[in-house]
Amino acid sequence: MAAAGLAAYPAAQDIRLQPAALALAGVGVCLLALGLLTRWSAAIGFALVAVGGTYAVLFAAEGARLDRLAPAYAAALFLVAELAFWSIERRIPAWTDPELVIWRLARLALACAAAAVLGAIVVADASAATGAGGVLLETIGVAAAIGALVVVIVLLRHHAPESPES
Repeated sequence: MAAAGLAAYPAAQDIRLQPAALALAGVGVCLLALGLLTRWSAAIGFALVAVGGTYAVLFAAEGARLDRLAPAYAAALFLVAELAFWSIERRIPAWTDPELVIWRLARLALACAAAAVLGAIVVADASAATGAGGVLLETIGVAAAIGALVVVIVLLRHHAPESPES
């Protein structure tokens, strides 16, 4: 449901590239459903690219206008990605431990908040400089936000404690 909402937001905007956004939204939602039903991680990965691509289409269509919802969109896309991959992970008995579930949810909430904060910093920085840099500077800002999000994901995955053995 959240992925459909994320895909629908850019596709529902009145932009010149709306057919491209609609196509990416449909492909993304269908691939995500396929990936979840078949537990196929590659389909989920391509689905996330397509859903994120809808936002890229919105960004390209709007030109120099910054979207103030970008940080929330980034955090929500991160949440969808984590929950999708979490749902297809191999089940182990330790996951029935309530403390582990609470720890994972807390870590996920913290990571989503970090994604939103990093996105907000990049948007604020880009909006302060839009008069001088234009579309090129905004594109660099979006790339920096994506890079920062990747760094956060990598750090969280490398520093996750191992699950207790029974």
